[in-house]
Amino acid sequence: MPETGPSLSEAVRVTGTSGGPEFFQIIERREFAAADVLRVLRGEVAGVIFRGAIDPESCERIKRNFWSNPMRRQRGDSVPAHYLGTYHYGKELDLYFSEAETTRDAVAAVFAGGSNIYAQMRGEISSALAQQGVALRVAEMNGRRAGDFVMRSWSASGQFALAAHDDAAQLTARRQAGFEIQEVVPNAVTAVNLCLENGSGGELVYWNVIPDDATRRALGVEETGYPYAADLLTEYTKIELPIHRGDVYFFNGKYVHAVRASAGAGAQRSTISLLMGFKDPKTVVTWT
Repeated sequence: MPETGPSLSEAVRVTGTSGGPEFFQIIERREFAAADVLRVLRGEVAGVIFRGAIDPESCERIKRNFWSNPMRRQRGDSVPAHYLGTYHYGKELDLYFSEAETTRDAVAAVFAGGSNIYAQMRGEISSALAQQGVALRVAEMNGRRAGDFVMRSWSASGQFALAAHDDAAQLTARRQAGFEIQEVVPNAVTAVNLCLENGSGGELVYWNVIPDDATRRALGVEETGYPYAADLLTEYTKIELPIHRGDVYFFNGKYVHAVRASAGAGAQRSTISLLMGFKDPKTVVTWT
């Protein structure tokens, strides 16, 4: 019998940076507090989750508005999901900014019939940053604005609805050179998720490693950070965070993370999502 080659886990070892125990934790709160979000943005703690921050009635209304919106689309790439809005991942910038503009009203319409929970939270974060002399705004390039947020529902089955990845590598794409979000890379790239729909499962799995350039090159994910095989990450401490409808969470997306599939017939995991981070000491930008 011919010899077989080395397995992926034998051929590649994920190397990179890990945080200490005081940093690598996700704080749990029962009430929204912008001060905790600022700790994540400043790299003081890995994440924070606000349990039940959105009431069930609001979750149901936003969910209905999402699924009934005629501009909802289904991704055709390697990251299967239904979505409303746009995302910069893997796109030419002209297409991204065009989609951001044409879907802006449709995205805002998910709050029709009730209060805009996201705007309220963003306002509190903006006020807390302003007290420290920092401005919060949507990222721009040549007068064109990034997406405000994207609402999406992961549709993959198997172990993960969204495979292990990091959110920093995608900010280094050469085709997006000059877009100011690339200036966030030295700082915490903060992922924001407002969970509106969730079956059983759907946990955030979060590993204590920021992969280095050598790892990304070896795996061919230099400008995507997607995907990392879970069996390459076993040496690193991980957090498995249960997520429920109404939870809102912020975490440093430079660390490898994945989303487990929701269990049950027809189960969906729908969230309002965006990214944010310091581009300079006086400016925090957001994008999708």
